[in-house]
Amino acid sequence: MSTIKEVKPKLRIKLKSYDVKMLESSVGKVVGLLLKSWAEVKWPIPLPKKRKLYTVLRSNFKFKDSREQFERMTYSRMIDVTEMWPKTMESLQNLSIPVGVLVDIKVF
Repeated sequence: MSTIKEVKPKLRIKLKSYDVKMLESSVGKVVGLLLKSWAEVKWPIPLPKKRKLYTVLRSNFKFKDSREQFERMTYSRMIDVTEMWPKTMESLQNLSIPVGVLVDIKVF
């Protein structure tokens, strides 16, 4: 007779932002909410930051040697929830996150 293991759903929450301070405050909100709902949390894991460079000509067409460079940094954090309660999902749906932070929640 084979025993069937009960598979508990796990969450992986990824947060991305261009602003580090806004990202850190959002991560603090999410982790605080998860801890209040008695979920088992693996602390925020900082993922590598992504750097995007843009080079723009300052003039229309004549002065190609005069250029300007801009960069955009994307910061991200990952939170793994290994054990959760039904209250956890309800509280995550009611969470208010600032506009500049992208939240991606995956259930696996």
